[in-house]
Amino acid sequence: MSVHGPKFASTSATAAAPADRGQASRARGVALVAAAGLLWSTFGLGVRLMGDVGPWAILFYRAIPQIIVLVVLITVRHRGATLRTIAGIGLNGLVSGASLTFSSMCFVYALTLTTVAEATLILGAAPVLAGVLGWLILREPITRTNWWTMGLAAAGLGVMTYTGTVSGSLAGTILTFGAALGFAAFTVFQRRGMRTDMLSAVIVSGLLTLLVTGPLVGGVTISGMNILLAIYLGGVALAGGLALFTAGSRHVRSTELVLIAMLEVVFAPVWVWWALGEGMAVATMVGGAIILTAVLIQAREGQARFRRAGPMPPVSAP
Repeated sequence: MSVHGPKFASTSATAAAPADRGQASRARGVALVAAAGLLWSTFGLGVRLMGDVGPWAILFYRAIPQIIVLVVLITVRHRGATLRTIAGIGLNGLVSGASLTFSSMCFVYALTLTTVAEATLILGAAPVLAGVLGWLILREPITRTNWWTMGLAAAGLGVMTYTGTVSGSLAGTILTFGAALGFAAFTVFQRRGMRTDMLSAVIVSGLLTLLVTGPLVGGVTISGMNILLAIYLGGVALAGGLALFTAGSRHVRSTELVLIAMLEVVFAPVWVWWALGEGMAVATMVGGAIILTAVLIQAREGQARFRRAGPMPPVSAP
């Protein structure tokens, strides 16, 4: 045996360590983003259960626990330097927060005009939009597998809509597409501003939501179960989901982020069908299964790329 054998083995193990850490880091990112998608999938059911409160009141009262929970999280994470952290988000954080506000307003209002199934299914445009924006803004490559999985996700959307499961208004369709565009922009600017705590951007989004919807609430108040639902939607589903998504976005590319988060698209119609009997057809289940397949293929391809090339390089803002 060569005297250089042990040294060579040690060097190989040292070189392999960063790749292993990178793969484990990406695996955590995928799990965090998937958990966020499952939390977000309950939005439609929550809005339906709030009944006749109205979209502006839902957005307004949901934003209050959203802000409170995220302020607490940032305070704990940064040991009390809350204001300094929020003030340091920069342009990327402001654009990210504004994009999320736009997406949330479009989505919640769309739910008053169409079914939960349609509203979430049209979000299938988000991976394509995020991929294009990621290429334009971050110069992130779109691999062949990315294109195949985006096409597969679009096919799943087509299966759901072709047989007539989409029955909402044109306004609802346009608003939901606006929500997809806003969410794609939020995703990309989260990656672009990854060197700062982008949970602050979600606080900015909550503040903007209060500012915009406050005058539109019209004196509507909520009580009883609606208070609990607003706390859940803002403090758990939204703030908790976005905290998970923000943490995961540091380790997963923009196109992959939205594809994995599309678990929301798969499960949102399931919850309202199970609880309220709303709009869950066989085509919806088949299309959801196709989208879920695209998510799993994307996650598998990402793991293979990490084994070949090592960890994803950090994105720096120009």
